[in-house]
Amino acid sequence: MDNKQFLISPYPARPNSPWKVEIRASFAGKKIRRFCETEAEAWSVAESLVEKIRLKGVSSLREVGASAPMAGACRKFLLRQEKKSKSHKDKAAQICKMLQKKFPLVDVSPSELDGWFTSLPGSETTRAMFFRYARMFFRWAHRMGYIQRDPSAALDCPRAAVGRNILTPDQMRAVLSVKMDNWLLACILLGGFAGLRSEELLRMNWEDIDLKAEEIHIRPGVMKDSGGFFERIVDFTEPLSRRKDALTGKGKLVPVTSRLFHYARGVVAMSLEWDGWPANCLRHSFATYHLARSLDPGKTAYQMGHSSPAMVRRVYAVPARRADGEAWWAI
Repeated sequence: MDNKQFLISPYPARPNSPWKVEIRASFAGKKIRRFCETEAEAWSVAESLVEKIRLKGVSSLREVGASAPMAGACRKFLLRQEKKSKSHKDKAAQICKMLQKKFPLVDVSPSELDGWFTSLPGSETTRAMFFRYARMFFRWAHRMGYIQRDPSAALDCPRAAVGRNILTPDQMRAVLSVKMDNWLLACILLGGFAGLRSEELLRMNWEDIDLKAEEIHIRPGVMKDSGGFFERIVDFTEPLSRRKDALTGKGKLVPVTSRLFHYARGVVAMSLEWDGWPANCLRHSFATYHLARSLDPGKTAYQMGHSSPAMVRRVYAVPARRADGEAWWAI
């Protein structure tokens, strides 16, 4: 299988990369070889090398890791994510699939990466997520020696849209007036008045709530794997202290699947004639009203499990009237 620029052939002497790409000396001035895991990958690498030589010359291939196939690097990168959350693994797999479709080799220039990001569809929030995971991949590839430089380092991350699903005190009172199972009521209270994430609620046990000490223990394994703390202690706020009877139980806090958990919240929204359950509304509301009262992003960040108060200022919290803040904690 060959043409005027290259030859592709089986190479059983290398069982881990049994396909050889050979760029002809008549084209490149010297013979250049690369080894790949599959025939399809070999064709992709060969075509990419030929194009690179045509545009930049043979010298462009001398960088460390310049010929590393994107598919192989992505497989090794994804293996490093196995112990992370399902959400994290899904996003990492998605960005790797996108990178393999666009770039046959790991050696990507900043201008190529920027052009790709510029062409991606979706909102700035979606594009910001894609950028974060692509940057994670290229930083790892740089540390592993696949590339001499990290192309994402030269680019600015798209700014995610600020979340503004904030409930008013009247809306929260309306939610709490709806008849619901005790576990769901407890989840709404812990989300709105302690700032707990939905995925943390899904992993918690009732025993993590210490009614006597008025503390909530977010254990390792419960805490979201997002680069923040591995565990934290969340203090009760006044609305929780007034509702200890609703925070009592045994075993799993949420006795249903994640899908049924979100469905149950949707039923509450329907009963209030809302257009669905506002995404992250309880945690966003907690951040806003807690920051308005404490005037200390660091305290709010710790309660929420962020290692940096910048996240609270930039993403979660928006200005709140003092009267609304006082009314929220008086519920």
